[in-house]
Amino acid sequence: MLRQAKRALLGDLPAFSADPLSFAEERLAGQARPVPVRFANRAVFLVARPDAVKHVLVDAAKDYGKSRYQARLRPLLGDGMITASGRRWAEARTAARPGLTGAELDHGVDLALGLVTRAVARQARSLGAAVDLNELAGQLTMRMAAAALFHHLMDDETALEVYRASRFLHRRITESMMRFIDLDSLLPTAKRARFLATIGRLDQLAAEISREPRGVLAHLAPLQAEHGPAVLRDEIMTLLFAGFETTAQVAAWVLYVLASRPDLVEWLRAEADPLLGGGHDLPARSLRELKRARAVVDEVLRLYPSTWWVAREALRDDELCGVKVAKGSPILIVPWVLHRQPDLWPDPERFEPARFLDRAPAKFTFVPFGVGPRACVGMQLARANVAAIAVLLVSAFDLLPLSGDIGGLRPIGGVTLAAPPGGLRASFHLRGRSKGG
Repeated sequence: MLRQAKRALLGDLPAFSADPLSFAEERLAGQARPVPVRFANRAVFLVARPDAVKHVLVDAAKDYGKSRYQARLRPLLGDGMITASGRRWAEARTAARPGLTGAELDHGVDLALGLVTRAVARQARSLGAAVDLNELAGQLTMRMAAAALFHHLMDDETALEVYRASRFLHRRITESMMRFIDLDSLLPTAKRARFLATIGRLDQLAAEISREPRGVLAHLAPLQAEHGPAVLRDEIMTLLFAGFETTAQVAAWVLYVLASRPDLVEWLRAEADPLLGGGHDLPARSLRELKRARAVVDEVLRLYPSTWWVAREALRDDELCGVKVAKGSPILIVPWVLHRQPDLWPDPERFEPARFLDRAPAKFTFVPFGVGPRACVGMQLARANVAAIAVLLVSAFDLLPLSGDIGGLRPIGGVTLAAPPGGLRASFHLRGRSKGG
């Protein structure tokens, strides 16, 4: 009786909140048209087809705005590029672009790659121990992002503190977005107090980074004249704390895949060893030559897309692939399912990076960073950073998986894709000296 009443009141929201990935798969797999579901009193349309992705994010992008669900990101991200719209968003995106290309970015990436080299040396001092790959990747990708984007070098203690703060914020925002009404966002609860205090600590770091705007921040700094000093704070929060979380998850999955697939490790080494020349120094310009490593990263992005859903809201009545969509209706684009559609991807559950070497995926079938005018501005940097982590670690170490068969590990669908409940753990051994190797 209670379950029926809950269903009548909240519709599909409880089932979605309990297991978003399974819910999306069950409703969307093999479907050619948008699928309507009900979250409380609202009709929501689930989408996982290329033509619908193209319509919402490209052809009719002006008719689909940011979803009201994403407003719950604003306490952390403010008016950064993820949450902002209109002129504020367009000006920030345009201003940031020069800092994300060319020699200036190469300088930042060289700083980031130096951090990976030091991580290799540090890991060599704890051989054989169980390593939490999410924590390793989280701290490393955060430091790499700060170096590449802002030319800021973060110390070990700060990286650990900020990583743990960001993990808490990720869990809290996920919890908030899965609730129809989130009382902890409205009432003075202990959870709200911790949430605001944690954001306050990240604000302190953002203030420290912004004292001397370098890298991308140097290009964003002029916007303060019109939009106020919060510009730098909001874009640091967006580019660093929002961006690193997604990159870290991809890096952790890449490392666990390589721990599980020695054949892929040898495949990567055959490409990387000549570039490294027996060492562990990899200049930014060499990243473009790591085609196999990038293919491994892309295959992880296909099967484990950190941005596993993209929310939009119809700004006017529309027809989406033959389905009428009323103004105000939320649209959830689900790359997790799109990237597994059997008619788009042969043997979709098989991990096969070579599929990205033969030819580029058909347009709008592979959208791990979104697509269209609001596609992730740092997508190339994220892919390069993860490829570098993979190559430099496997050039020095053999990895052994400790969390079980990768086929039985399932991530958690939150505001972004999170690690499996038990995490991803592996041990590191000097190359060629692992047990059984």
